[in-house]
Amino acid sequence: MAQGNSGRKPSGKAAGGSASKTPERPKPGGKQTISRQSVAQARKSKSSNRIQFIVGGIAIVVIAAIIVIGIVMNQKETAVQAPGYGASTQSVATEANGVVTVSNPSATGTTPKTIDVYEDALCPICAEFEAQFGQQVAQAVDQGKLIVNVHMLTFLDSHSYSQNYSTRAAAALLCVAQQGGSQPGMYLTYHSALYASGTQPTEGGTSDLTDQQLADLATSKGAPASAAQCITSGQNMAAATAANTSSSASLSKATGGQVATPTVVQNGTPVQLSVNWLTTLLGQS
Repeated sequence: MAQGNSGRKPSGKAAGGSASKTPERPKPGGKQTISRQSVAQARKSKSSNRIQFIVGGIAIVVIAAIIVIGIVMNQKETAVQAPGYGASTQSVATEANGVVTVSNPSATGTTPKTIDVYEDALCPICAEFEAQFGQQVAQAVDQGKLIVNVHMLTFLDSHSYSQNYSTRAAAALLCVAQQGGSQPGMYLTYHSALYASGTQPTEGGTSDLTDQQLADLATSKGAPASAAQCITSGQNMAAATAANTSSSASLSKATGGQVATPTVVQNGTPVQLSVNWLTTLLGQS
């Protein structure tokens, strides 16, 4: 009798006829390691971005604070002094050797301080000085607290359209002082008008005021006709030129060789100009 199959499974075969395989372990440095490194790098990148964002935010806040502080400080330093006081109503002006002295001799009860102010009619910084301190100066003079010696320089002539505007304006101021200085406030009012926006010519500009316009401005502020005639005739041109020479020399002596406008000098020493310079000066014993 023939024998049947023993019923053994084929060697090396799993049930169902498929071979059994052992899962492979990931090799060092493989995909999982790279994945872990990518996650760490991403976290590090996010942390770095967060730090940069915080630092950037702080920098913006600091810059904004600096700008605000700068604006506030600038506003304080450029604030108009004695705002609302207006033009002088009590001062009178006298002229000697091309220098105009403005005071209120009728004031009593106080000993005035005396200053020398050096300006040029074309100087834009002088216009800023007038706008900021003109009313305060007028008030102090009216109150008898201050005497001002006005020295008009002419070194900006060559920067004017007519090539002699500074001299002509200085001569016009001498005319007003000589012919109308006894009228209360007249000289300081005209002086302020010459620096007013829309009136003062532009340095290096294409026009300036004619003698007739200087005369008309004077009469519009109340100066007598004799002052206007003095201006249009050029009567004080030589005096203004001579005054520039002597005043430039006195300013140079006070400053150690520097001739610049506006400059305020007291007792031969330049005054450090700040928003409180006149308040401080008037408060000195």
